[in-house]
Amino acid sequence: MEESSKKLDLNIEQSTNLLRLCLDTKREGAKKTVGKNRASVLLDLLASKLPVDPALLESLPTVLRSLSEELQSVSGLSLGDLLQDSRTKITLIRKIKDFAKQLGASANDAIERDVALAMYFAAIANALLFHDARISQYTYKELAQSFETLSKHDWITPNLRQLYKKACKYCNKKG
Repeated sequence: MEESSKKLDLNIEQSTNLLRLCLDTKREGAKKTVGKNRASVLLDLLASKLPVDPALLESLPTVLRSLSEELQSVSGLSLGDLLQDSRTKITLIRKIKDFAKQLGASANDAIERDVALAMYFAAIANALLFHDARISQYTYKELAQSFETLSKHDWITPNLRQLYKKACKYCNKKG
Protein backbone atom coordinates (compact mmCIF):
# COMPACT_ATOMS: atom_id res chain seq x y z
CA MET A 1 0.00 0.00 0.00
CA GLU A 2 1.16 3.49 -0.73
CA GLU A 3 2.02 5.78 2.15
CA SER A 4 -0.46 8.40 0.89
CA SER A 5 -3.39 5.99 1.14
CA LYS A 6 -2.79 5.65 4.90
CA LYS A 7 -3.18 9.37 5.53
CA LEU A 8 -6.49 11.08 6.06
CA ASP A 9 -6.94 14.26 4.15
CA LEU A 10 -8.48 16.40 6.93
CA ASN A 11 -8.51 20.13 7.39
CA ILE A 12 -7.73 21.71 10.77
CA GLU A 13 -11.39 21.86 11.87
CA GLN A 14 -11.97 18.20 11.01
CA SER A 15 -8.77 17.17 12.80
CA THR A 16 -9.84 19.14 15.88
CA ASN A 17 -13.30 17.55 15.85
CA LEU A 18 -11.79 14.07 15.50
CA LEU A 19 -9.42 14.71 18.41
CA ARG A 20 -12.27 16.09 20.55
CA LEU A 21 -14.37 13.02 19.78
CA CYS A 22 -11.53 10.71 20.82
CA LEU A 23 -10.92 12.63 24.05
CA ASP A 24 -14.64 12.69 24.91
CA THR A 25 -14.81 8.94 24.40
CA LYS A 26 -11.86 8.45 26.77
CA ARG A 27 -13.51 10.70 29.39
CA GLU A 28 -16.76 8.73 29.13
CA GLY A 29 -14.80 5.51 29.57
CA ALA A 30 -13.07 6.94 32.62
CA LYS A 31 -16.42 8.02 34.11
CA LYS A 32 -17.84 4.54 33.58
CA THR A 33 -14.78 3.00 35.24
CA VAL A 34 -15.13 5.28 38.26
CA GLY A 35 -18.84 4.42 38.45
CA LYS A 36 -18.01 0.72 38.34
CA ASN A 37 -15.40 1.22 41.06
CA ARG A 38 -17.94 3.01 43.26
CA ALA A 39 -20.46 0.23 42.65
CA SER A 40 -17.86 -2.39 43.53
CA VAL A 41 -16.78 -0.62 46.71
CA LEU A 42 -20.43 -0.10 47.69
CA LEU A 43 -21.27 -3.76 47.13
CA ASP A 44 -18.27 -4.80 49.23
CA LEU A 45 -19.31 -2.48 52.04
CA LEU A 46 -22.95 -3.62 51.94
CA ALA A 47 -21.80 -7.24 52.12
CA SER A 48 -19.58 -6.57 55.15
CA LYS A 49 -20.63 -6.59 58.77
CA LEU A 50 -20.57 -3.83 61.33
CA PRO A 51 -17.24 -4.01 63.16
CA VAL A 52 -17.26 -4.73 66.87
CA ASP A 53 -16.74 -1.68 69.07
CA PRO A 54 -13.01 -1.60 70.01
CA ALA A 55 -13.81 -0.37 73.54
CA LEU A 56 -16.04 -3.40 74.06
CA LEU A 57 -13.32 -5.73 72.80
CA GLU A 58 -10.76 -4.20 75.15
CA SER A 59 -13.05 -4.82 78.13
CA LEU A 60 -13.23 -8.55 77.38
CA PRO A 61 -10.72 -11.04 78.76
CA THR A 62 -8.10 -12.16 76.22
CA VAL A 63 -9.70 -15.58 75.64
CA LEU A 64 -13.12 -14.06 74.94
CA ARG A 65 -11.63 -11.29 72.81
CA SER A 66 -10.13 -13.73 70.29
CA LEU A 67 -13.32 -15.82 70.31
CA SER A 68 -15.39 -12.67 69.70
CA GLU A 69 -13.25 -11.73 66.69
CA GLU A 70 -13.67 -15.22 65.20
CA LEU A 71 -17.43 -15.30 65.77
CA GLN A 72 -17.94 -11.86 64.27
CA SER A 73 -16.93 -13.09 60.84
CA VAL A 74 -19.51 -15.91 60.79
CA SER A 75 -22.49 -14.35 62.56
CA GLY A 76 -24.93 -11.55 62.03
CA LEU A 77 -26.46 -9.86 59.01
CA SER A 78 -24.56 -7.81 56.48
CA LEU A 79 -24.81 -4.03 56.53
CA GLY A 80 -26.92 -4.15 53.39
CA ASP A 81 -29.39 -6.56 54.98
CA LEU A 82 -29.59 -4.50 58.16
CA LEU A 83 -30.28 -1.30 56.22
CA GLN A 84 -33.11 -2.94 54.26
CA ASP A 85 -34.75 -4.61 57.25
CA SER A 86 -37.58 -2.81 59.03
CA ARG A 87 -36.87 -4.89 62.15
CA THR A 88 -33.33 -3.58 62.60
CA LYS A 89 -33.24 -1.81 65.95
CA ILE A 90 -32.76 1.95 65.89
CA THR A 91 -29.67 1.68 68.13
CA LEU A 92 -28.01 -0.50 65.50
CA ILE A 93 -29.05 1.90 62.72
CA ARG A 94 -27.41 4.74 64.67
CA LYS A 95 -24.22 2.66 64.95
CA ILE A 96 -24.23 2.08 61.20
CA LYS A 97 -24.71 5.81 60.61
CA ASP A 98 -21.81 6.63 62.96
CA PHE A 99 -19.66 3.93 61.36
CA ALA A 100 -20.36 5.38 57.89
CA LYS A 101 -19.55 8.88 59.15
CA GLN A 102 -16.19 7.68 60.51
CA LEU A 103 -15.54 5.79 57.30
CA GLY A 104 -16.13 8.94 55.28
CA ALA A 105 -13.91 11.03 57.53
CA SER A 106 -11.02 8.57 57.16
CA ALA A 107 -11.56 7.86 53.44
CA ASN A 108 -8.51 7.88 51.18
CA ASP A 109 -10.28 9.13 48.07
CA ALA A 110 -13.53 10.45 46.60
CA ILE A 111 -14.83 6.96 45.83
CA GLU A 112 -14.57 5.84 49.45
CA ARG A 113 -16.13 9.12 50.64
CA ASP A 114 -19.04 8.77 48.21
CA VAL A 115 -19.69 5.18 49.27
CA ALA A 116 -19.54 6.10 52.96
CA LEU A 117 -21.97 8.94 52.27
CA ALA A 118 -24.34 6.52 50.54
CA MET A 119 -24.21 4.24 53.58
CA TYR A 120 -24.69 7.20 55.94
CA PHE A 121 -27.84 8.32 54.16
CA ALA A 122 -29.13 4.75 53.90
CA ALA A 123 -29.02 4.54 57.70
CA ILE A 124 -30.88 7.85 57.95
CA ALA A 125 -33.46 6.59 55.44
CA ASN A 126 -33.98 3.39 57.44
CA ALA A 127 -34.54 5.37 60.64
CA LEU A 128 -37.07 7.64 58.94
CA LEU A 129 -39.03 4.93 57.16
CA PHE A 130 -39.04 2.13 59.69
CA HIS A 131 -38.76 3.98 63.02
CA ASP A 132 -40.20 7.41 62.22
CA ALA A 133 -37.01 8.85 63.72
CA ARG A 134 -34.78 11.59 62.34
CA ILE A 135 -31.23 10.70 63.39
CA SER A 136 -29.47 13.64 61.78
CA GLN A 137 -29.45 17.43 62.00
CA TYR A 138 -30.51 17.81 58.38
CA THR A 139 -33.94 19.29 57.65
CA TYR A 140 -36.50 17.20 55.83
CA LYS A 141 -35.98 19.37 52.76
CA GLU A 142 -32.19 18.80 52.83
CA LEU A 143 -32.69 15.08 53.35
CA ALA A 144 -35.16 14.86 50.46
CA GLN A 145 -32.63 16.58 48.18
CA SER A 146 -29.85 14.22 49.28
CA PHE A 147 -32.01 11.12 48.83
CA GLU A 148 -33.13 12.29 45.39
CA THR A 149 -29.55 12.97 44.30
CA LEU A 150 -28.29 9.62 45.58
CA SER A 151 -31.14 7.70 43.94
CA LYS A 152 -30.06 9.02 40.52
CA HIS A 153 -26.50 7.65 40.66
CA ASP A 154 -26.02 4.59 38.49
CA TRP A 155 -23.58 3.01 40.95
CA ILE A 156 -26.21 2.83 43.73
CA THR A 157 -27.73 -0.63 44.12
CA PRO A 158 -31.41 -1.02 43.18
CA ASN A 159 -32.35 -1.81 46.80
CA LEU A 160 -30.70 1.36 48.11
CA ARG A 161 -32.17 3.37 45.26
CA GLN A 162 -35.66 2.22 46.33
CA LEU A 163 -34.88 3.03 49.97
CA TYR A 164 -33.78 6.56 48.98
CA LYS A 165 -36.87 7.12 46.82
CA LYS A 166 -39.20 6.07 49.63
CA ALA A 167 -37.30 8.24 52.10
CA CYS A 168 -37.48 11.17 49.69
CA LYS A 169 -41.30 10.82 49.52
CA TYR A 170 -41.41 10.56 53.30
CA CYS A 171 -39.38 13.75 53.73
CA ASN A 172 -41.43 15.65 51.17
CA LYS A 173 -44.60 14.75 53.15
CA LYS A 174 -42.98 15.81 56.44
CA GLY A 175 -41.37 18.97 55.05
